[in-house]
Amino acid sequence: MSLYKEVFKDVDGEVEQLGNDISEEKLNSFSLKYETKVPQLEKMCYIMEKVLLQKKTEGVVYAGFQKVSRAEDIWDRFRQIADNVDKVYIFGEHDKDLTPHPNVEFIYLPKNHSLTKEWFLVIDRPLAKSMMVAYDMDGFYTEDLKDRNFKGAKSTNPNTVKKAVDLLDQLI
Repeated sequence: MSLYKEVFKDVDGEVEQLGNDISEEKLNSFSLKYETKVPQLEKMCYIMEKVLLQKKTEGVVYAGFQKVSRAEDIWDRFRQIADNVDKVYIFGEHDKDLTPHPNVEFIYLPKNHSLTKEWFLVIDRPLAKSMMVAYDMDGFYTEDLKDRNFKGAKSTNPNTVKKAVDLLDQLI
């Protein structure tokens, strides 16, 4: 199962190159297809996560890090998010154990599972849904991991987000 392959085609628009000078406004678009690198994806995810850090809300978060160790640098932020939502599911290859949290469940993926090649964040709240997914075109074989190339899509369309949630729930 590839989240990228399933939802990319559902997002309207042409693929845009997102470089270092990309504005926060553009990264916060309701619908966007893109090619970019790690720093821009990190910024996009942070913009999406900020809402969850502000106050408690009903909702479920699905986050795919390819490898669990990739979540280590932002684990404190994800623990804060878990304090504010009903549940957080972390998907990735089990290459690291992170401090447990009662609202976090790890979904460990086999080494060659298609989702270990994808980075995603899906936020399923009753009144505000959003998601981003990006396919890693280089893998972890580049000298500088921040220089990896990704192709993906971002959407706030409730039908697209529901499709992503339904696909991910099949793995849980």
